[in-house]
Amino acid sequence: LLFFLFSQILSFAFNPLQSNNPQIVQDVIEKIALKQKWELEGLNFSKLELSKVRFGTGKRYEFRIRFGKTHLLFKFPDEVSSLKKFTKRSSNDFLDFVNEINSSAVLEPFTMEGPFELRLSPGHQASLLFPLNTSHTDLKRVLVGHGITLQVNGAQEISLFHTFNFGLPANENGVKEKSSGYWPFSHSFCRSLLPVHVLGSVSLAAYRTRNPDAHIEAHFPSKDTIELLPEKCYGIDGYTKQPFPIDSISLRIARLQKILRTFLGDRNNQKQFLGSLNVKTKASPIVHFQLELEKEIGNNESVRGMLAEWRTKPTVERLWFDVMTRVEGDKLKPLMIKKVRPFVSGDTVSWSNLLSNISFTKFPSILVPPEALTLDVKW
Repeated sequence: LLFFLFSQILSFAFNPLQSNNPQIVQDVIEKIALKQKWELEGLNFSKLELSKVRFGTGKRYEFRIRFGKTHLLFKFPDEVSSLKKFTKRSSNDFLDFVNEINSSAVLEPFTMEGPFELRLSPGHQASLLFPLNTSHTDLKRVLVGHGITLQVNGAQEISLFHTFNFGLPANENGVKEKSSGYWPFSHSFCRSLLPVHVLGSVSLAAYRTRNPDAHIEAHFPSKDTIELLPEKCYGIDGYTKQPFPIDSISLRIARLQKILRTFLGDRNNQKQFLGSLNVKTKASPIVHFQLELEKEIGNNESVRGMLAEWRTKPTVERLWFDVMTRVEGDKLKPLMIKKVRPFVSGDTVSWSNLLSNISFTKFPSILVPPEALTLDVKW
């Protein structure tokens, strides 16, 4: 009885999902069944060891392109730099663990160079820090002029929308300046700004790109709006700015431009060929773990054919899988599934089974060296 109770305690500690509905891993189980070409019926969850779970926060890039009546959607794979062990958990429940990392997932700090307009989503606010430790809070809009860099911390998601000419050559995305092509900064902003939407309450730090310690002139059009004014304002003829202030997005736009040139062919040279681009970058909580499943074995399974005739035929097969998932709401979406090969050190069987199934006449004669039976005893 004590042995039975002890085994049940160990089983509960090893398998934290037994006390909850394993619906959170249902998509993973269905994906495994599809990949292995198994019937979902007869495939059951067995174990998941919480102490071996690793997690991290990646990035998801999504590009929606529209030109004419054509709509294209490009999704880049999730990128995660590193995974770490979850040590400060307040519960042994796997569902609580997933909800905790999902609620705390934010993008890594990133910088954006003006000009652009930062807009906070409803219900979220921003705090802004200047080089001389001057700060402002409860901001909803931040208008950033040319030559000013903004560092963003704590964003859950960023998105931007832009219309442009698909026929522009790649070398026209640079910055051009003319000596007479600017106005004094007293004219504020002299061209429309690219809107960048941010989800999450973020902390911002502003500084001049070429001189981080320099003073930044600011203006408050309203209570929750601030303008960070440039030192000079370029006219349209003397200033052409790369429309994407984030480097990681610009690199992926360059890849898509090559694909679009191949897809569009000769139409790419038409100057009137306009389109729109919607870019979204989102924090992606990643969870890596090993999952054990129980699979019922039928009469025609290959596992039965691999066993000797004298062996008892099993009815359940237990298999381990290495799984990389992305947290989406209250579910885990599988990104990578790999079957773990079991390590079998030896095949053992009780001596009583050998006596009842195998005749000793089948064994060859064995001569044991006498020294192998010598006892070296020192009195």
